[in-house]
Amino acid sequence: MKRKTKENLVLALVILTALVLFLVLYRSQETKIELPAGTEVKESSLKEWTVDSSSLNNVTLREDKSIYGETDTNLYDVYISVFPTKDENGEMLDFSAFSLHQSRDHTYNPILNCNIQILQEGMKPDPLINLDIANAVIRVRGNSSRGDTYKSYKVKLNEDTEGFFGQYNLNINKHSEDVCKVSTKLCTDLLTGIEELCSFQTRFMRVWIRDTSLPEEKQEFKYYGLYTQIEQPNKSYLETRGLSSNASLYKARDFSFQMSDALKNVDDPDYNETAFEEILGIREAKDHTELLEMIEAVNDTTRDFEEIFYTYFDEENYITWLAFNLLLGNNDIINHNFLLYHPDNNSKWYFIPWDFDGTLQYGEYESSLMKLPLNLKGAQKLNQSVLHRRFLRIPGSIEKIVKKMTELLAEDITEEKVKSLTDSYMPVLEKTVSLPPDIELLEMAPNELPDYIDGLYNCIYNNYETFKEAMEYSSPMYVQIPEKNADGTIHYAWDSSFSYQGRTITYNVAVATDYNMKDIVYEEKGLTSTSLDSKEALEPGTYYLKVTAVDSEGNEQLSMERFETMLTAVKGLNVNGILEFKIE
Repeated sequence: MKRKTKENLVLALVILTALVLFLVLYRSQETKIELPAGTEVKESSLKEWTVDSSSLNNVTLREDKSIYGETDTNLYDVYISVFPTKDENGEMLDFSAFSLHQSRDHTYNPILNCNIQILQEGMKPDPLINLDIANAVIRVRGNSSRGDTYKSYKVKLNEDTEGFFGQYNLNINKHSEDVCKVSTKLCTDLLTGIEELCSFQTRFMRVWIRDTSLPEEKQEFKYYGLYTQIEQPNKSYLETRGLSSNASLYKARDFSFQMSDALKNVDDPDYNETAFEEILGIREAKDHTELLEMIEAVNDTTRDFEEIFYTYFDEENYITWLAFNLLLGNNDIINHNFLLYHPDNNSKWYFIPWDFDGTLQYGEYESSLMKLPLNLKGAQKLNQSVLHRRFLRIPGSIEKIVKKMTELLAEDITEEKVKSLTDSYMPVLEKTVSLPPDIELLEMAPNELPDYIDGLYNCIYNNYETFKEAMEYSSPMYVQIPEKNADGTIHYAWDSSFSYQGRTITYNVAVATDYNMKDIVYEEKGLTSTSLDSKEALEPGTYYLKVTAVDSEGNEQLSMERFETMLTAVKGLNVNGILEFKIE
């Protein structure tokens, strides 16, 4: 009996073991099913759902990179016939109306009918095609470039016109301020390989324009030179990338994440869309509630900023955006030249790079506004934006940016990749930049351009080294305009500086009668407070104030102020860290 029982137990164990092995093998062969990204399976009531608990809050930005395919470095020949067109007031306007544009003025923006033909390089319009039939509309685009002699254009194709690589809104940019003429193409081509950021489809174009308001015998296609066409960020742009088109999309024009009286919601009686768009261009948005909520939170100094940041921004996207722009030397991201994307049912705001004309400027071709001393370079200039200033003060933020820059240099912005791309652009430049009007817009002789382009990777790597060196200094601060006390003495005050290494900081104050700070009339050193009342009065006149922050290692930082003088041989010379003020 005992033997029988023992045999039964052994049999049961064998059967149980076989069953376990079967289940293990069965599960190993089972097709894996991915759970929805950023979610945990749990039961809950939809009535309890809030944006704060949205599963999308844990999903980083990822675009479908397959849309880019192989890099297109072909040259397309574009012929545009511009027709006289009545404006909304019934006034007939023609191509000459575009010459009336002024820099940064978006209130004047006439739209004209046109015919556009986009052809392969070397092809000309088919003589059997009637070029006097409108198939699109055209207007001037851009911000500061609106006042340039050679404009950039936005062309919107009619619905019955064949799209250009699926695009119906074309941004045809002249890039007059681009030193090497390939900055936009290089930046967007590099971005196609960076997972955390969105890029744009870009293509080179040669453009000819015919003004049909001229007498017929004088009408001809006038050559306007090399342009770069860049994809329009809109609903179609988002959908093509597998992103949500149920989203808000804004373009920064003069936006440093500060509160502004012009930033109001659409239901506010004082809402003015024109004034709103002077700060943030509205690409896609019907309501600004969540935007205003984010801006208010970023400016709330009573709340923990780290909690605010991780509520409203995706660290991976933000740090990659910062690292990319800092490496490429894009100095125009302080208050403009970026897009903010905010999907519905999500608390996050994502950065999309935009406008790269200010990138890749080095040596003598660096922008005069950006010829800064080392202590104001790199991310230091970003302290002008409240968001960036507060993020840089989160412990470990500098190290995270350095790590991301290092990764990008090792994987996505390698010397070999930069060289390969720029070499592929050279045939286009060979055919265009030595001819009018492009040769007139070059800041160097055409034969110097190849060497400049060959130096672009060194420029990128130097920006990496500069970033690390500049962040050894404490943050620059703003200085208040001095005030005269009742007894005639002067009250000086300034913001506190911040050491990223946790070093102690003292302040030096100097007042001079010249912006070179040679004739000093008042000076104090080693101050620990951020305000000072002078012991002496100042005679009526013009003075120059310099406040510096010195850390315990002896690194001296300037203030954000900049004095621009027209009195030197160098027109528009900027003297950093100097505030001009007057005593009556």
